[in-house]
Amino acid sequence: MRFILFRHGHSLANQESRIVSSLENGTRATGGPLGTGFGLSQKGKQEVAKSAKALSDHILATAYPSQHARIRILTSPFQRTRQTADIIHQELCVFIESYRSALPQDASSSMPIISLEYNNGAREVPDLRERFFGEFEMKTPSDDLYSAVWREDGQNPFHERFGVESVATVTERMTRVVRSEEGSRKDLTGRSTDDATEETWVILVSHGDSLQILQTAMRGWSGDRHRQVEHLDTATWRDVAWCEALAHSHQ
Repeated sequence: MRFILFRHGHSLANQESRIVSSLENGTRATGGPLGTGFGLSQKGKQEVAKSAKALSDHILATAYPSQHARIRILTSPFQRTRQTADIIHQELCVFIESYRSALPQDASSSMPIISLEYNNGAREVPDLRERFFGEFEMKTPSDDLYSAVWREDGQNPFHERFGVESVATVTERMTRVVRSEEGSRKDLTGRSTDDATEETWVILVSHGDSLQILQTAMRGWSGDRHRQVEHLDTATWRDVAWCEALAHSHQ
């Protein structure tokens, strides 16, 4: 099983330098600069489409000959992530159709097979939501406010100063998603059903801090080090795996 961490595209909240981190504000279709909530900006939609095309190429280049690559998209319920996931799904559909059409008939048995598990789009997973930033909700400028929280994170991953969700809590729910997906690929003996003939790709569409903290956990680092992980810019993705020390418990 492969995990792709995909951060949402540039959003209307990013455009305003505003923190929108609660489920209520992140999912509503009212308010914001356009009266439609805090979904993607036009810039965000364009950059997600471009990034999704690059991801399609990566999956094809990585899959083994004759291997069936099944793609599963999971998303945070926030508007900006839902819209990101929808664009990823659309681009993958176009890519898969084009790929299948271009395959020579005599090459079909030696080329990878690529398919989407959810034909109607992505599956919402509440645990992939944004980290909640407490009293800074709906405030600006976001960069200064985030920095104040991150300074505290570096001292104590359990802190809830300013009413924020702790790094430890985010770690627990984000890794729960990964463990749940890993469990879905195992048979009754506990062995993985993925092999050389089949691979499941799980695309997790989420948010900057949530994905930063998940990467930290998958590296086996303590939560206070999450700002040491290379940041995912908007609409960028990363192919990740558990560190060697933890990998054996996730086979």
